Amino acid sequence: MPVPGHSVPADRGKLSEHNIEWVQTQPPQVQMEFLLGAAINHDVGATKMIVEMIEGWFGKLKDTPRWETLQDTALYSNDLRVRAAAIEINLALRRIEKTDEEADRLIETAHKLTGSRPYFAWELGMLANRGVRTERIHELLAEWIHDPDQQTRFWSVEGLAHLGTDDTIKNFLDVLRNDPSLDVRERAGCSLAKSGMMTREQRMKAVPGLIELGDDPSLDATARNWVYQALREITGMGFPNDPAAWRNWYSAHGAEKAREFGKGDSWSVLGNS
Repeated sequence: MPVPGHSVPADRGKLSEHNIEWVQTQPPQVQMEFLLGAAINHDVGATKMIVEMIEGWFGKLKDTPRWETLQDTALYSNDLRVRAAAIEINLALRRIEKTDEEADRLIETAHKLTGSRPYFAWELGMLANRGVRTERIHELLAEWIHDPDQQTRFWSVEGLAHLGTDDTIKNFLDVLRNDPSLDVRERAGCSLAKSGMMTREQRMKAVPGLIELGDDPSLDATARNWVYQALREITGMGFPNDPAAWRNWYSAHGAEKAREFGKGDSWSVLGNS
């Protein structure tokens, strides 16, 4: 019984032997949806089971409303391992093999079917996150963020966020400063702050560029607010929309904050759950 005046520490759940045995008797769709739900709930062992079972699910999963909801939630988890599990499942569901040949095929098809580039941008980003043609896909998406079609630019930002590489930071800053669509710029700011696959330590590398953007008189008020929101979310600091305050803090404490994030769990990020 809890001692009065003392909080009971929260702990993560764990897949029971009963859960594990039951899952193994179920069809792939049920296995996937149960385990991804458990991973979202941070049940210990769920992401490990997804990794172990993913190959057996290839081509056997369906795009259902339940899956869409789970994917959306997982991709905003505060645990990069859960986000990675969602990426793996997406590729298995779409029957996208993690090979260079598959990446080349998707790229070739995207060049032919320009109207479907938003879909290909999303999936190619996920494929690149798994280490397949990462540099080539980055080059392609960095080109598409300047496409005349707004939806192509929007989903190319989303695709770049999946990559989780330092090189994407300059792309997001470019979009946040220059894209004609506020919707696209908002996604770039979110990709720097908390969505996608970058670690918190990586996101700290965007801080100097964001501070510079915040001090740019040509930036509109809406985008400026997003810049400072991203700064607060990346750093955990609560300074107002004042470039001088942010420059002073970063000069004195930026390296220290980056080291702090580097010493923490690399999978731990800012998320919705």
